[in-house]
Amino acid sequence: MKVFVYIVAASKNPDYVECIVPFEVNNDIIFFGPCKKRLRRNLYEWYLKNSPNGEKDVSSEDLYVIGLNGSNSRKERKITWVGKILKILTFEKAYHSCLSDKQFKKMMQQQGSPLNLEPIYDSRKTFIGYKLRSTEHKENDDWILDVIEKRNDPNVEIDFENKTMTLRNPSNRKEIFLRDCCFLCENIFFARGKGIDIKEDILNIFKKAQPNKRGIDNYAIFGLREDGGVDGLTGNYLEISGRIAKKMIAIVTKKAKTVHTGESLKKDTLRRGKCRRIISQRQRRLTGGCTRRVYVLPFGILLPLVATSYTLGNVI
Repeated sequence: MKVFVYIVAASKNPDYVECIVPFEVNNDIIFFGPCKKRLRRNLYEWYLKNSPNGEKDVSSEDLYVIGLNGSNSRKERKITWVGKILKILTFEKAYHSCLSDKQFKKMMQQQGSPLNLEPIYDSRKTFIGYKLRSTEHKENDDWILDVIEKRNDPNVEIDFENKTMTLRNPSNRKEIFLRDCCFLCENIFFARGKGIDIKEDILNIFKKAQPNKRGIDNYAIFGLREDGGVDGLTGNYLEISGRIAKKMIAIVTKKAKTVHTGESLKKDTLRRGKCRRIISQRQRRLTGGCTRRVYVLPFGILLPLVATSYTLGNVI
């Protein structure tokens, strides 16, 4: 088991995710697009570089992401979202998969859609690059760095006016588009009115995971820099593995259960105007209800509707 923890710098509210990445598709799915370049670069190297079709089902590998709100004047830090990575995809694969799935319609049609890249093909239908399809990372042409590591990469031709990026030699794609990675998560928790407080139990895990860091508290969760300032691991993330990772997920999912059955669940119901069937499924799950049915997630992923002893609240 691995848990990747990072600061969602663009979202400073400890009780509400206010940015476009991550994107809550619905009560069960979170889409993670162009953010955390280093994490996506590593996931690409581990799972996509040798993939023959630009996707990898990792639902059985116990990979989790935990996001905490960015710095704020109140010096208040909470967990604002938690997801289990189910599938890792290139932006090309994600584009076609999401375009054909109606539950992603709202996400795809947003002006600032987190799926901000659309694949480009030549006359022989060979993939040759991407074009910007939303306003996400449009400023300063930051979208270019969503898939390549250097703006002036000689292997890529960039048309700044038409917002396109094409490979001079498409056969070298896997050696050049090293950040061509986004992923789909099971929605364990997404703050819509209340985040998860970092109490002593969670704080102790952060301390055990970072034995050489000083000044770790419930705001400076990654400790202090040499200059005494709060270390936000800018551009980076904390990887927790093994037994303490398992313990972290057990604690967080239990706390998510409390939040979801309280204020956040009510807000979800009000936001959608009516109580959908998916919410009643979540309520049954969070109250420990047991069923043998299987819930079908996008891209052919099947999850049993039975919680295990340590992942209660993780399965749909």
